[in-house]
Amino acid sequence: MYFLGIDGGGTKTIACLFDEKGNLVFKNNSGPTNILENGEEIFRRNLRELLSPVLKEINPKYIKSCFGLPAVGEFRDDVRILKNIIKEELNLDPDIIVNDVVIGWAGGNLAQDSIHIVAGTGTITYGKKGKKEIRVSGWGSIIGDEGSAYYIGYKTLNEVSRELDGRSKRSNLSELLFKELNLKDYLDFIAFIYDPNKDRRSNIASIAKITYKIALRGEKKAIKILKESAKELALTVITANRYLKIKRPITVTYSGGVLEKNEIVREEFIKILETKGYNVKAPKLSPVLGAVLLAYINSNKKDSKFIDKLLKLYQEEAKSHDSN
Repeated sequence: MYFLGIDGGGTKTIACLFDEKGNLVFKNNSGPTNILENGEEIFRRNLRELLSPVLKEINPKYIKSCFGLPAVGEFRDDVRILKNIIKEELNLDPDIIVNDVVIGWAGGNLAQDSIHIVAGTGTITYGKKGKKEIRVSGWGSIIGDEGSAYYIGYKTLNEVSRELDGRSKRSNLSELLFKELNLKDYLDFIAFIYDPNKDRRSNIASIAKITYKIALRGEKKAIKILKESAKELALTVITANRYLKIKRPITVTYSGGVLEKNEIVREEFIKILETKGYNVKAPKLSPVLGAVLLAYINSNKKDSKFIDKLLKLYQEEAKSHDSN
């Protein structure tokens, strides 16, 4: 028997396959798999690119799987529709299909009572206490995803537009952004934003890294945008626990580039929550390994050595990433 975990996202999708002894036998990446944001054609194509290589070698009937996908829980008959597409494209009958925030939660605290927030291209928070569960945020880039990379990118570009036409006082934000993007004037600025050859959501979300870079140079407007992002993210966690009522210490874990790689956002996020009795921790496993863990638990397997191997692999990957 094999255990497959899928971590779908707004920018990329990751797959990991393990054997019963906890050995990693396959890992691959592909593009985004948000069927609402990216459309069904791209969703299907990226699924094929992700898993076709391994499914040519291993019979799908020997695979227990958990797909953590964006947009699950956000349209009618979602699981049925997604399951049918996966079966059509891969000849694989998925055992579990959940929103990607659920696999982040599972990896964050090994599927124990806690709250998990994903802050990447988009934002969503999920918490579970016993059988009670709740989702907060995750409304998508058009009306929500506050605190996400898209939100930071949008806020930055909006402020620059205000500076360009005089509605806001000029600062170094516009100058530094233009320099980072190699833009000459406002026409280049417009062309960047509305480039028909680029995915709008990913393109705007990419600005978040530049905002962070500018903030590290002391630009006050960039710092303000990042701290506002942290406040929005903290609010989703506080809102989730108003329903769950997890007693102190309330474990909160996180995943996604905004909280993993942006120290200004992460430090402000932790500061806000710790003053209210939350214990914010880095996740014990990555979301994709959280998906593997859920597939394993769902198969009624209880060998702690399997989980120990997942923990060891994640720790080794984290060390390797830090050293690079």
